[in-house]
Parts: sequence; C-alpha cells; structure tokens
Amino acid sequence: MKPQVVCYCFHISHVLNLGRIPELLAKAGWQVRWLNAFPAESFPLNRVEGIEYHFGVPLEAVGGQSADLYLSPFVGQAAHFPQGALRVHFLVSLTSLEGVYDEAMFDHYDVIACAGKHHIDEFSELGQRRGWHNKILLPLGYPKLDGQRLQLSESHLQPPDDCPTVIFAPTHAYYINRGFSVLRVHGEQIAAAILDEGMRFVFRPHMESWRDQDRPVVEQIVSRFEGNPRFVLDRSGNYFERYAQTNMMITDISGTGFTYAFTFGRPALYFAPNQAEEKGKRGIQFQHRDNIGLVARQLDELVPKLRLISRHQDFLKKQIAEFRDWLLFNPTTSEQYFADAAPLLIQRKSADGWHRI
Repeated sequence: MKPQVVCYCFHISHVLNLGRIPELLAKAGWQVRWLNAFPAESFPLNRVEGIEYHFGVPLEAVGGQSADLYLSPFVGQAAHFPQGALRVHFLVSLTSLEGVYDEAMFDHYDVIACAGKHHIDEFSELGQRRGWHNKILLPLGYPKLDGQRLQLSESHLQPPDDCPTVIFAPTHAYYINRGFSVLRVHGEQIAAAILDEGMRFVFRPHMESWRDQDRPVVEQIVSRFEGNPRFVLDRSGNYFERYAQTNMMITDISGTGFTYAFTFGRPALYFAPNQAEEKGKRGIQFQHRDNIGLVARQLDELVPKLRLISRHQDFLKKQIAEFRDWLLFNPTTSEQYFADAAPLLIQRKSADGWHRI
C-alpha cells in the first residue's frame, strides 16, 4: 500500500514553502493529496501528474483526512490535523523566532523543518521552555529559496537600467511584531522619499495587509502615488518576476529581506526606527541585517544608505553568498533532502544530524 501524505496551504505563498516536495514524493510512489484554502486559479505553480489537488478547502475539513504524513506551512495550527499523520511544519520565513512568532505556535507539530543553524538553536531553547517531548528538528534548508534560485538560473530577468528600482516589502503587523512594522506609520513617507529621489518604487504590501487594519494605509499609498510613472504596485501571488527586476529592497522585520538577498545576491535595507524596542532582542533579523545590507534608523538616512549599498553591490553580493551558505542547510537540495527523509519519518526513525527535543 502506498504511503499517504496530505499537504495543506492556507495562503497562496505557502505553496512556495513546500516547493517541489509534493511532486518528488509523488514520483517516489507516495499518494499525495494537496489541499488549498484558495481557488484553483490562484495556485502559483504548474500542477503535475500524480498529485490530487483540491481547492477552497477550509482548515476544518483537513481533520477529516487520514494520512501517514501531514505537511503544512500553516503557522499556529492547533487542531484539525489529518488522522494518524506525523505533523511536519515548514517555516514561512528565514527569520529567527523572537519578535516574529508567539511561542505557542509550534506546540502541535511533531517535526519542524528548520532552514538554518539559527533555527536549531532557537527551537531547542523554545522546546525547553515549552516542555516539548520527542519533537524532531529537521535540518532541511529552505525549499522556497531553492526554488527561486533554480528559477533564477533559468531566467534572464534583470532590473531596468534607466534608474535604480527599489522594492518596499514591509511585514504584516500583528500583536507580536507590531512594534517593528513600519508600514502604518512610515509607509507613505518612504514611498515619497524614494520617488522624490528619482528612483522607481515598487510597493508590495503583504497579502494580509489588504484584508486587515493596514488596508486604509495601503490604499492611501496607492491612491497618492499611482499616477506617478515610477510607482509600481505588485499584488502578484508569486513575487519572483518582480523581485528579479529590482536592484534593492527596503523592509522592516520581514524575512523577505533575507530571501531576497539570498536569491538574487542583492542588498536589503532594513528600516528600523524603533531602536529602543530592539534592545536585548536576538535573531538574524536583529543581529545579522548587516550581513545582507544596511540598517537605517531615520527616514533621512534611507536615500543616502540606498546610494551607499548601490555603490558597493559587488562586495555585498559576495558577502551575502558567504553568509547564506554558512547559515542554511542543504543549499539548492532541500526538497530532495526531505523526499529522502520522509520514509524515515513515518517509520519514526532518525538520521545523522537530526535533533530530538
């Protein structure tokens, strides 16, 4: 009898966090059911033979399934898991945990697919505080990044050469990270500063910012600047093509700065005006931003620092690649690593380098 796996993606972006793993499992003889909360036309990848796809599936319906393995990037899931399945969580960000996640969000998964060394250390500490027992920290890597690097190797997309293009991709604010999110207070000023400097400004708010308390801010920015020929709004489900055509990124606490830098070798400028709230915070989004770009504390620092990192892009590209390959597990091979690990997981076995806490 074929082993069975259920995959569940609540957001469109979750599909990219699983990448080619469902396809590789199907090719290895698994029965794969890929459930998605959104409609079929929003699915951002090509569908492949051997996978049973379902769309418009609410989370509650997932609990009616049964499987050997359950794969999901759904953050904070506490119920409605498929019956009999080992539960594997795929991270939606390269960031560290502090200032980004509620500590209870990972309690109900059996396996956490860690992207890098920082995750092993931080989840080990979290597991001690939460009293976890026999949870596996899998040294996987980051399938989303590997997929984008493969796509980049096959793409000829480049930023236009008429003027520098800057993408602004702020995080989605909620009760954990609200003190570090800059969209609501500074988003309009950031757009104005970049456009006034003669640069092209690509605005990519988080998809949730179109649906929650940030929506009036997003709409105000669009309304004010949409008539400017150098203002571009990006609402695409898969941001790869837009990112590939930019020179630099501005973000806040979002892990997309690291994904952007690690994919394209281009720098990210972290706008972090709330320095007092960062005091004592740990994690790559606080301690290692300088490895992929620079940090600005005030609005009047944005343009000078963008100019600075633009002049030193060759140096930064080398520094970014070195940091990426030091930090992350299985660069470019994370998807195959998981496909090979899956039989061991359902047999409740381990391999060298796996951590049980």
